[in-house]
Amino acid sequence: MHGKIGPAATQHLIGAEWQDGQGPNAIAVFDPATGRQIAEMKEASLAQGDAAVAAAAAAFPAWSALSISRRAEIILKMRALVDANIEELATLLSLDNGKTMAEARGEIGRAAEAISGAAGAPITYHSQSGNVAPNLDARRVRIPLGVCVAVTPFNFPVMNPSMFAAWAIVCGNTLVLKPSEQTPLITNRLFELFREAGVPDGVLNIVHGGVELGERLVSHPDVKAVSCITSTPVARAIYANGTAHGKRVQANGGGKNPYVVLADADLDRAAEGIADAAFGMAGQRCLAASRCIVVGEVHDLFLEKLIAKSQSYVLGSGRNPDATMGPLVSAGAKARIENAIVRAAESGATIALDGRKHEVQGGEETAGGYFVGPTIITGLSHKNPVDCQEVFAPFLVVHRVASFDEAVAISNDTEFGNAAAIYTSNGSSARAFEIAVNAGNIGVNTFPAPPMNFQMGGMGTSFFGDVHVLGDGYLLFYTDHKVVVSRW
Repeated sequence: MHGKIGPAATQHLIGAEWQDGQGPNAIAVFDPATGRQIAEMKEASLAQGDAAVAAAAAAFPAWSALSISRRAEIILKMRALVDANIEELATLLSLDNGKTMAEARGEIGRAAEAISGAAGAPITYHSQSGNVAPNLDARRVRIPLGVCVAVTPFNFPVMNPSMFAAWAIVCGNTLVLKPSEQTPLITNRLFELFREAGVPDGVLNIVHGGVELGERLVSHPDVKAVSCITSTPVARAIYANGTAHGKRVQANGGGKNPYVVLADADLDRAAEGIADAAFGMAGQRCLAASRCIVVGEVHDLFLEKLIAKSQSYVLGSGRNPDATMGPLVSAGAKARIENAIVRAAESGATIALDGRKHEVQGGEETAGGYFVGPTIITGLSHKNPVDCQEVFAPFLVVHRVASFDEAVAISNDTEFGNAAAIYTSNGSSARAFEIAVNAGNIGVNTFPAPPMNFQMGGMGTSFFGDVHVLGDGYLLFYTDHKVVVSRW
């Protein structure tokens, strides 16, 4: 077995103690590259969820009273430990999630950026003051909220917990994390390192479980704020539940992200960029290209280049240094894309590239893994349910259109609004696309991932709430304020 699975890997962190779950169900953990079970844990009981909230509430007064400079010092130690353990973390992430080592290191690098950003909070976390009239002053004072909850997905089980944990606690809050049941090992190891950095007991807690546990945490009367990144149906439910119970909520959902290629684009650059956007991390990214729209007579040539690039991926275990694409996270995810391929074919579409036939390296070792290679579908209506729903897999539908306006119309014909991109050599076209397309994250000749110091966008059913993640969104979300007017 590759990767380090420590004693706390299958437990729950509640206050000062790593403890076994007391819930009714077991959580089986699989290596996606082999399909073999590598660990098992008992889910947390509802009482343990309550205990985690209680531990966070008990830790809040002392932690929030600590100076922000001292809290930032601990955050910097968290960053240092992540950097020092990057190879161990990357190997365990690959084992737990299936990513290639390069992808795993990339995610951990992004997590480190998020932690560093939180360590810089003292620069902006300060009061604002002004003189209103003679002897009359006003001050706006930031204050932490209290106990916060974060629900995080399987696809970024280091980056997402890191960014929520670092920013929630540097602002003076305490946190209960419920990560995806599919990737518990790496997130637990991450929290071990955070405790090693000096985070006090109860400031960070982690409990694993299903929907019932999540609902209990989101509606708990002692929880003040909830952050989540998940599918749109779950994000919608968390937002409704949290706001109904008076919580501050930021709920990030899924996407159906259009990538448009104009006739004046550099087609080699576009083919490479869109293939990586569609098939990197096995398509399991909320900003992944899932709908490609090609304008005009370049469609056939572009498709040829796109298929050639897509066929070049080397499928295999993420720990295989030759692999450039790993498996999907679960047997269910594999079945979902295989079903989408069948449904597309039954609708009369053409399977231009069938990922089910892509060779997988590793022989018997990977024979039971959850592999599906890059898949490209043509001749499918964008109204077809297969092209309307989020597949969250290496599955790309390519459309041929006659005009820029038609490309924009198809781009916007979706409930989602997470990301969109355009490949063109014309600045005017790029600007028109930026304005016309209903997506919160726009790429021009590149992948539309926002830098860590910018708020992430999200429109339609891709986001529920008022304050986005990343950038100054964290500071706005994780603090409230008081206005103090005084006369002496």
